[in-house]
Amino acid sequence: MRITILLILLLSACSAPNNEKESALTKEEEQLAKELIQGSFDKIWGGVDSTEIVNYHTDDYIILEHGEVWNNDRIKVYIRSQHQRENRPLRKNRMEYISIEKYGTSIQMAYHNYAEFYRADTLVSERQWLESALAVKTNEGWRLKMMHSTRVAR
Repeated sequence: MRITILLILLLSACSAPNNEKESALTKEEEQLAKELIQGSFDKIWGGVDSTEIVNYHTDDYIILEHGEVWNNDRIKVYIRSQHQRENRPLRKNRMEYISIEKYGTSIQMAYHNYAEFYRADTLVSERQWLESALAVKTNEGWRLKMMHSTRVAR
C-alpha cells in the first residue's frame, strides 16, 4: 500500500520529458539539487529553523520518515519540541549521492545521509539514513516535494 502511494506521488509529480534535451541534467541543476538537500538539512534540521521550510519545501511536501508520514506542519511541531530541549546537540550532515536524475521539471535523488551530533567540541552521536528525494521546479525555484528516509544501523 505505501509503495503504491509513493509510486502515485512520484508519477504525478514527474512530467515525462518531450525529448532527450529536456531531461538532460545540467551541471548547474545537479549543483542546485545538491544544495537543496544540503541546505534543507543545514538550515531546517541542523539549524532547527522552521522559517526555512518555505525556502526548501513545496506547500504540499511530505517525508516518509521511518514508517511515518510527516508534512511541513509536523516538522514545525518537531522543531518547536527541539527548542525546548536543554543542551541540544548541534547536528552536522554530510551526503554521499548515489544518483541524481532529471525527469522533465523534476529531479530524483538517492543518497546516504550521515549526521554527527556535537556538544561543544565533543562528538556525542552518529546516525545514518538511506534517503531519496523528489525536487520540482516551482515559480520560486527548485523545492523538495517528497522525501523518503530509512535509518541505517551503524
